[in-house]
Amino acid sequence: MDLESLDKWARVKGIKVLGTGDFTHPEWLRNLKDKLVSVEQGLFKIKNSDDSTRFILTSEISCIYSKNLPAGRQGNKVRKIHVLVFAPSLAVVEKINARLGFIGNLKSDGRPILGLDAKELAKIVLGISHDCLIVPAHAWTPWFSIFGSKSGFNTIEECFEEYSRYIYAIETGLSCYDTETEVLTENGWKRFSQVTQRDKICTLNSDSEEIEYQKPQKIYRSKYRGKMYRLKTKRADLLITPNHNLLYAPADFHTRRPYRLKEARDLFGKSKILRKDGIWKGETPQYFTLPGVKISHGSRFYSGFRTKIAKKFPIEPWLKFFGFWVAEGWTTKGGNGHYTVCVSNQNYKLMTEMKHILESFGYTVFWDKKVTNTIRVRDYQLFHYLRQFGKAADKHIPAEVRNLSKELLGILLKYYIKGDGHVYGRSGKGLSATTISIRLRNDLQEIALKIGISAYYKLHQRKGTPFASPSQKKIYRQSADSWNIYFIRRNRHAIIPSEMKKYGHKEEWVDYNGMVHCVSVPNRVVYIRRNGIPLWCGNSDPPMNWRLSALDKITLISNSDAHSPRKLGREANVFDTDLSYGAIIGAIKDKDPRRFLYTIEFFPEEGKYHYDGHRNCAISLTPFESKKYNNLCPTCGKPLTIGVLNRVERLADRKQGQGPNGAIPFKSLVPLEEIIAESLGVTTASKRVGVAYENLIKKLGSEFNVLLTATKQDLIGATLPEIAEGIARVREGRVSITPGYDGVYGKVSIFSKGEQKELSKQGTLI
Repeated sequence: MDLESLDKWARVKGIKVLGTGDFTHPEWLRNLKDKLVSVEQGLFKIKNSDDSTRFILTSEISCIYSKNLPAGRQGNKVRKIHVLVFAPSLAVVEKINARLGFIGNLKSDGRPILGLDAKELAKIVLGISHDCLIVPAHAWTPWFSIFGSKSGFNTIEECFEEYSRYIYAIETGLSCYDTETEVLTENGWKRFSQVTQRDKICTLNSDSEEIEYQKPQKIYRSKYRGKMYRLKTKRADLLITPNHNLLYAPADFHTRRPYRLKEARDLFGKSKILRKDGIWKGETPQYFTLPGVKISHGSRFYSGFRTKIAKKFPIEPWLKFFGFWVAEGWTTKGGNGHYTVCVSNQNYKLMTEMKHILESFGYTVFWDKKVTNTIRVRDYQLFHYLRQFGKAADKHIPAEVRNLSKELLGILLKYYIKGDGHVYGRSGKGLSATTISIRLRNDLQEIALKIGISAYYKLHQRKGTPFASPSQKKIYRQSADSWNIYFIRRNRHAIIPSEMKKYGHKEEWVDYNGMVHCVSVPNRVVYIRRNGIPLWCGNSDPPMNWRLSALDKITLISNSDAHSPRKLGREANVFDTDLSYGAIIGAIKDKDPRRFLYTIEFFPEEGKYHYDGHRNCAISLTPFESKKYNNLCPTCGKPLTIGVLNRVERLADRKQGQGPNGAIPFKSLVPLEEIIAESLGVTTASKRVGVAYENLIKKLGSEFNVLLTATKQDLIGATLPEIAEGIARVREGRVSITPGYDGVYGKVSIFSKGEQKELSKQGTLI
C-alpha cells in the first residue's frame, strides 16, 4: 500500500480527506515526509499532483496495561484500549514519536503496542499540542476498546480520569415487530417489509398528543430467534421482541397518569393502559372543487372536445353526499352515451336529503321511488370524478379527503354509517360497518383515528359464502371476502393481569424464529396494527451509543481500517466546513450538525461481535437469550463471547427509543462491489463485478455518488436493473441482516433467493 494508490482509490470512492494512518511507524513517517506537501492548514497532498486527495495525519495506538479501580468498580484487570490520534503537523508528529519511542518499539507494527495507560497517552500527546485530538477507537468491540466486555471500562472517566474533558469524540464501528404487523403511512397501511424511506409514517407527538406524519430515520429488518412478547385481547394484538417499547400509562383508575415508553419485558404481568387515539389537525377548506374535465363530442364528420370547468360545492353538504355515495352509490355508462351517478337506499328521509343536496349543486335529479328507490344524476363531470373510486370491491376514500379536519371527517363517517352502517348495543352507541373493499376498510380505520376514536375489523364472510336475497327467493354467493369494521369510542385499553383468563385474553412469551421489522422516527411512537387491531406503540431505538446519557456531549465518528486501497470508505464522516485541519477538528469537537452533517457506517448488525455467541458451536444469541443460559454456551457449557449489543444493554441508562437532542445523523450503506456481487449472484472477486463497478464509476462519478446521490433514472440508465434495484434497496434500508457473533461477521442480504433473476427478466422495480 502506498500514498499514490490511496490517492487513486480515494478519488474513485469520492473521499476528499483521508487519514494517513500509522504516523508512529518510522518508515511510514519517512514516506509521508518525502511524498507529501502541506497545502491547507494541517492538510497535505502528494507533491507535484493536481488538486488531489488531502491527507490528515492520524495513527492508532494499542494501550495494554493493568489499572486498579476502587472496590466494586471492576477492580484490577488488564485493559486493552485502542486509541486514535489526530495531529496538526509533521513537527508535532515527530515530537509524539520521540516521546513514545522511549516507551515501546514503534517499528514493530503500524499500530504499536505500548504498555501505557490510555490516560498517560492523552497526557503525553496533549502536552505536546492541544490541537491534537484523542479518540477511543471502535468503542464497543469486546477486545481492545474503551467499553469492551473483555478489557474495557464502564465510563470514559474511569479510563481517562482528569483527561476525560479532552475526549470530544469516540469512534463507532459497530428491536422489532413480527412479519404480520403493519404500520400506517401517508399512503395507507403497509407491512413493515414494504416500508421505504419515501414513506411518511403515522406518528404520535408525545408532548402535544398530535398525530404527525414523519419519514423514517432508519428501517430495521433482521432475522430473530428467541422469545417474543405476545399480547392478545379484544382491543390489542402484539407480537414484539422483549426489548421493544410499549406506549403505556400506569393503570390508575382514579387519576389519569401520563403515557410513557417502556420495554415489553419490564411490563410483562403488570397492569397497564394502552393508547389508541390522538389529536388530528387536518385541513378545513370551505369548498370542495369538482375537477374540470374534457368531454369528447362530434359526429362522423367532426370530432373534438369541449371543456367543463371546475365547480365548487360547499364542503359539508358535499361530504354528506360523498360519504353516503361511498356506502350506497355507483356509476354507470349507458349505451346511449349517458354517464350516470346513482345512489339507492330504502330510507326515504335520507334519500330526500340527498336529492336536496344534489339539487343545491345545480343537478337535475331523477328519483325512481316505485321500483328501486334510486336517485340518478346524468352528468359526465360528476361521473368522471366518482368512477375513480371503484366498484364495490375497490371503493376507497382519497388522501385529500382523509387529510381533512376531525370535524369534517366526522361528517363523512356519519353519512357513510347512515348508508352502510349499523348501530348496536343497549345504549345505541355502538357503530359498525360492512364492506368487501379492503382499501375502504383501511381508509375507515384511518379516519376513525383522526376523528378521535379507533376501529378494528374482523372477517365477516368468506368469498363464496351463500346468502339469500331480501325477498328470500334467490340465493347468491359472496363475490369477495366481506369485513365488519367496529368503531370504538373508548381509547384507553386497560390490561389487568388478574382478568386475562376470565376474558380469554393472553399475555405470554412465545418462541419465534423469523424476520422482525421496525422503523425509527423522530417522535418514537408509531401507529401499528396486527390482525386488524390498531394501537400506538414504540419504534426501534436510535443508534446504540445514544442510550448512554454520558455520551450526550460526545461526538460519534465513523472510520474504517483500509486493509487495501479498494476497501477505503466503508465508513466515513461527511462535513460541510472549510478545507483545513482546524475546521474539521473544530466541527468534531463542537458536535455541530451544521458542519458535521452525518456519518456513513456499516449496518451495526454486520459487526462480528454484535450478538453474543460461541463460534465453535455455531451459537448466536441475543442478550435476552444469553441471560437465560447464564452467559454459557447451551451446547458445550463454555463461556459465551459477550457482544456489543449485550454490553450496551448493561451500560445504558436510557431505554430504547430515548436519545439526546442534536445527535449527528448517520446513513448505513453496503459497499458497491458487494451490492453488485449479490445482484449478479457471484462473489466480489468475479470479473463481472469489476466490469460493472468500473462502468458505474465511469458513468456516474465516485462510489459515494452512486450509493448516495445518483437519481433513479441515472442508475437505471447506467447499469443492469438488478444492480439499480440493489442500490435502491440499500439506500432505503430494505435489507435482511443475520447479526454477527464471536468473530463471525454479520450477513447482509439484499435479495431473496432467485429474486435477482426475476428482476433481470422484468426490469427494475425502482
